[in-house]
Amino acid sequence: MAQYYEIKIRGHLDQYWSDSFADLELTHLDDNITLLSGLLPDQAALHGLLERIRDFNLPLISVTCGNSDKEN
Repeated sequence: MAQYYEIKIRGHLDQYWSDSFADLELTHLDDNITLLSGLLPDQAALHGLLERIRDFNLPLISVTCGNSDKEN
């Protein structure tokens, strides 16, 4: 079952990064933080996304799983 996630990364990423991150929505927050948010189909997709963040050497701030109005 798909779950909604919010992942915060240090730095402002350009929108072209969206393709690299499972087409999650990218939002620039204050304090030089990018929020990746959206539905991921399963835990394997989450782990794959976290591996990509690691491989790109992006500083991970937080991962939150929760409800969203976008959730099915």
